[in-house]
Amino acid sequence: MAKITILTGSGQYQDRWHDFTATGFRVAQVLQEAGHEVVLRALKPQGIVEELEDTDLLVVNSGFGEYTEVSDGPREEWDEAFAALRAYRARKAPILALHAASNSLDGLDEWHQWIGGEWVRGTSMHPPIGVSHVQVSDPDHPITAGFADFHPYDEMYSYLEAYPGSRVLLTHDYADLTHALVWTTEQDGARTVYDALGHGVQAFDTPERHELLRREVDWLLAE
Repeated sequence: MAKITILTGSGQYQDRWHDFTATGFRVAQVLQEAGHEVVLRALKPQGIVEELEDTDLLVVNSGFGEYTEVSDGPREEWDEAFAALRAYRARKAPILALHAASNSLDGLDEWHQWIGGEWVRGTSMHPPIGVSHVQVSDPDHPITAGFADFHPYDEMYSYLEAYPGSRVLLTHDYADLTHALVWTTEQDGARTVYDALGHGVQAFDTPERHELLRREVDWLLAE
């Protein structure tokens, strides 16, 4: 049984578009049902240091908050928390970044490199939320081997930038283009999955979504 810590958006990393508390609880439920010990914490400076010391997998479920107005590095209160995140990363521990986390953690300059891509402000977008077609683009990866296309009720992020070296596993089509939704990256022995799905609780209501989360976590925790 692994210890999984979910840091869910609040305060400086909350936004008006997402109920991170609700989706954080839903993700925690799915992972607890898979047999893991799950700790759910608000993404605030307090408590991160102690929580990450014995965490096996970090899940970040947060967004683009007020903090992004600051352009000259982290506020002093975040120095220790960001140091703890860097220490976590330094021990090659894995990360699962969900949905709006591609547009989060301003002040932690390494964040987008860690997750292998980003939401490009002014370019990335999504069509109206609805039932969409998610397709497997890489059937050879352990996460998607034998996995079928599915149709969640969700936002389909579009025009994200997956960095060179990231391996795109799931995509969707919009405006005559194919757009990356889920990718993996491995850097210096550290595994990361970015999963753009998961706007609201309803996005986690399908068996396929549960299976995808379990597969992502299994791959991230594999030695």
